[in-house]
Amino acid sequence: MKLFNIDLHVSVIADIKKIFTDFGHEVQDWSMSGHAWVFGRQRSDIDIINHTNWRSIDQEMCDLFYNRYKEELKKYDAFIVTHTPCFSMLYEKFDKPIIVVCSTRYEEPFSSDMIKWKKFNNYLVNGVDENKIKLFANNKYDKKYTETFLDREVRLIPSICEYTNSKYTGKNEKFLYSSKYNPKAELSKNTLLVDKQTELKTGYSWKELFSYSGIVHIPYNASTMSIFEQYTANMPLFFPTIEFLSRLRSKHYNRGVLSELSWNQVFQLSSCSAIGPLFGDPNNYLNNETAMKWAELSDFYDSDNMPHIQYFESFEHLGYILKNSNLQTISNQMKEHNIRRKNDVYEKWSNVLQDIVK
Repeated sequence: MKLFNIDLHVSVIADIKKIFTDFGHEVQDWSMSGHAWVFGRQRSDIDIINHTNWRSIDQEMCDLFYNRYKEELKKYDAFIVTHTPCFSMLYEKFDKPIIVVCSTRYEEPFSSDMIKWKKFNNYLVNGVDENKIKLFANNKYDKKYTETFLDREVRLIPSICEYTNSKYTGKNEKFLYSSKYNPKAELSKNTLLVDKQTELKTGYSWKELFSYSGIVHIPYNASTMSIFEQYTANMPLFFPTIEFLSRLRSKHYNRGVLSELSWNQVFQLSSCSAIGPLFGDPNNYLNNETAMKWAELSDFYDSDNMPHIQYFESFEHLGYILKNSNLQTISNQMKEHNIRRKNDVYEKWSNVLQDIVK
């Protein structure tokens, strides 16, 4: 089977492409991402829609795209959409299956426009045959988020990110600190830690990254591809407990602590969703209690998919567990789980593709 993709993010499609090609399928992807260099590529030259105008996507743009590429793309059996789901609109007229992975809040770029967001929802639910658009999420947060606004089930299939072709060695005795929040005073108390942003320059290899003893995260989002990459590499990961993260976020939500849970916060929009809901709104970023209730669905708190993550209750506690954890044991436990995790993900995608072939 031949599948086609246009994407704004290099990693989500890279993960799916590896899995699908392992099954013997062919995936052609055109990238709009400025990070294409990570995979030794350049940004693709695409007519009609590109990295500067995609936020203006509408029916006219989709019609122009179809007329421009209908002959070139008719050879494909299905389409893949990962980031962002609005690109599924480009393929409506091709009348072929569309695999949509709802990643990092599916409604982008319609967050601030009630009419466009509702119209997009209608397209995903009623606009085409439900058997044509197949909705997935690679994390529990985006599964529930999308289902909150859509009258459709979203299937959960986590990412693996085995494309790094590299595993944890832990040869470097230091730990990396990865976050958009930088508590310098606290970090200075722990000489084991180095700041990922200053220690690793642009262009570092996954092999270099996985040579460190582990990575300490103060997360900016509920799910990131880098965490999938690190977990699959069997690298010990350290995250704050939900209680400690809540305290940090209440003070520093605009300084990198879960600062990208909502596009409304990223783009400084109203702290409520343009189309609801009235209660428990995931885009109410000013309400720490609501935000943290949603944050419980984050990948790093998902013990089914990512067990053996280490949690710290304070920065003092972090210093203690960094010095006293058996890193090799942790890594070995992750390695054992990753075998089962990969088999489960491959089985789920295999079933999806077999269903499309039928």
